[in-house]
Amino acid sequence: MAKGENVERDDCQGRERARLEHCPECGSVDMRNNLYFCRGQRLRVYVQCASCGSFVARYILRGYTSNKTYESLLGRMRDTRLTSGKRTMHLVEGFGARIEEEYKRVLDLVKTDEDQRRIEEIIEDDYPESLE
Repeated sequence: MAKGENVERDDCQGRERARLEHCPECGSVDMRNNLYFCRGQRLRVYVQCASCGSFVARYILRGYTSNKTYESLLGRMRDTRLTSGKRTMHLVEGFGARIEEEYKRVLDLVKTDEDQRRIEEIIEDDYPESLE
């Protein structure tokens, strides 16, 4: 688990929001993620509208978790020393369960209380430290 991950999730109680990515040109929510890799730099994701082909957004990743949460966690823990097999298994199981729980929560928020602001407004208003 990333340092501060539990704290961040606990701090969101009652303040969490979610939104589908919308194409600024055609309004579609069908997106394609194009990944850019360059040694020594963070991974970049260029989001393209699958409907009209327009550029939608660019994200720079700090961390990544796939649907294979076990492998994702092991990758993060590569340089960590673990002393107990039971403790390691508990950590892996908990990590996968948290990711699945967060994913289901985001889907629920999108269905029931989707933030209607543009992504730019959300970032500028709520996450100004994320701006480059």
